[in-house]
Amino acid sequence: MGFRLLPMIVGAKQIHKRQSVLTRNHSDVPKGHFAVYVGETEKKRYVVPITYLNHPSFQKLLRKSEEEFGFHHPMGGLTIPCNEDDFFNITSRLNVPKGHMAVYVGENHNNKHRFVVPVSCLKHPSFQDLLRYAEEEYRFDYPMGALTIPCSETAFLCVTSHLNVITN
Repeated sequence: MGFRLLPMIVGAKQIHKRQSVLTRNHSDVPKGHFAVYVGETEKKRYVVPITYLNHPSFQKLLRKSEEEFGFHHPMGGLTIPCNEDDFFNITSRLNVPKGHMAVYVGENHNNKHRFVVPVSCLKHPSFQDLLRYAEEEYRFDYPMGALTIPCSETAFLCVTSHLNVITN
């Protein structure tokens, strides 16, 4: 699998290079970013950080793009054939600051709320209790694709407020 991803990432970087030449005069593509076109029928343009290329979930979108378009994209830039909601769902998970992690919390499988907490929470006994509860429920196979804790948001906020961490 790693060998298959390498040509895909190289191809995406080549598209980025070509696109940066085409958009050199456009001020809306800052250094370290690239434009992607997203949509199943009507394509909308988004500017995303180049670091997304390293994330497995974004690489999955790249594989889908490769299957549909190869490396010849009709919009002149990287075209991702998925609906915008799926794109936002995936990219929102990638926007986690260094030293933090995303945690999904909620008792209902269909309604989880996303929190971003410092990695330092992992060493606190009360947070470790939440992790054990998550392990019992999910056995490390998390339905949200990230750490998922099956408790009420109120209970989660109660635990994390005692740890003096900021959540959102």
